[in-house]
Amino acid sequence: MEVFIAGLGFDLGSDWGIFWTCTAWTFAVVTLIWVIGLFQPTHSMMDGWYGFGYATAAGLAYLLTKTSSPTAAVVLLMAGLHGCRLGWYLSKRWFGYAKEGGGDARYFGFKDKLSPGYWWKSFFVVMEPQAIVIAVIGIPSVWGIIGNRSDAPIGALGILGMIVFGVGYYFETVGDGQLQAFKADANNKGRYLRTGVWTHTRHPNYFGNTTVWWGIWLTAVAGNPSIWWTVAGPLFNTVMLTGVLGKAFQDKHMGGRPAYQKVMAETRGFLPLPVRKA
Repeated sequence: MEVFIAGLGFDLGSDWGIFWTCTAWTFAVVTLIWVIGLFQPTHSMMDGWYGFGYATAAGLAYLLTKTSSPTAAVVLLMAGLHGCRLGWYLSKRWFGYAKEGGGDARYFGFKDKLSPGYWWKSFFVVMEPQAIVIAVIGIPSVWGIIGNRSDAPIGALGILGMIVFGVGYYFETVGDGQLQAFKADANNKGRYLRTGVWTHTRHPNYFGNTTVWWGIWLTAVAGNPSIWWTVAGPLFNTVMLTGVLGKAFQDKHMGGRPAYQKVMAETRGFLPLPVRKA
């Protein structure tokens, strides 16, 4: 495999060469999904791959780096747990959408909006931007592996990162699980989940996702402070899930519903903290 990768022009003897190899992998898979999606009703298959994209990029970095660093191993474990859990959850959701109506309604909206010429517009507007998102958000995991070659034990800051990751992983896992169970009950149609981790925040899954990446970054930087600049990944993810998509999109999309307005008044949009009553 390494001979093949080197034959493509990637320098596996340098850290940046390994990073660009992992990035190229991400874009190659997304492009393949784009081609497959042209023969399906929509490109919503991408949602099924999204989470796995983080896990596989980190796995490739670990394989090519050949490091024995405990920090790199822990970063790989965290990226794998988060990526595979998210990938499995989104894959199940995508399969359900595909079985019921041919795919996620959002992707049908993309198809209507970008037609005519959807076949090529979807490459630049729908698919490749998601490859960029995976590459940017995943920087702490990929560089957390590439940049950690030392066999030194994990210190206090690294352990703190693992704890932060654990908090985030709990909220995203439990949040998604509770939401699935709530939606599966037909009696809850038209209602909003207000128990469990959804008691004080209406977006515990977004909070968990964001916290997970801050934990990965802390652990990676604890092992090698020189890669502090990988903070761009969790920063970008935080902005995306709070101010651009995620929380902002959901609140705008459902904010006109009276029942949801009540939920917004009684919960926080992100942090799982009680709202002070007037």
